[in-house]
Amino acid sequence: MRDWWVGLSLREKGLLGTAGAILLVLVIWYGVVTPMTNAREEARLARQTASNELAQLERLLAAQRAMSPLSAAPGNTNGQSLSGDAFKSEVTRSAQAAGLSIARLQGGDGGPFSLVFEQADARQLYYWLGQVETSLGGSVERMSIDQAPNGRVRATVDVVAGGS
Repeated sequence: MRDWWVGLSLREKGLLGTAGAILLVLVIWYGVVTPMTNAREEARLARQTASNELAQLERLLAAQRAMSPLSAAPGNTNGQSLSGDAFKSEVTRSAQAAGLSIARLQGGDGGPFSLVFEQADARQLYYWLGQVETSLGGSVERMSIDQAPNGRVRATVDVVAGGS
């Protein structure tokens, strides 16, 4: 091979060197650059598709929550708020309907009661608190929230009927 290379003229060596450089550029272009740009475009399209699906699911969830029985709770039909055990049971039912899991429920004999949520999504928790105050006529007397693992929160909420 060495003898063959030495036997070539300067012009032939230049042509072979140029052909090798062109071949190297083609291998890099079609073997590295093109697959990377295609993968990037596919990832962008997958992200856009996922974003569209998420937006659609959020719209459907909002529509479902707007039509939920919570908005037609007994306390809303005549403009009065619930009281006592009826209020307590409606608050716990609405928490479960909002996707919150109650870890502990304390108190509530006609007065304020506490709900403890160990692994709650903060958005669901705030949505539910708004529902308690607007739809059920309740009031949050005291609340404490701590960060929990996996982007969740631990919350203790003291709720009273009628906003008193």
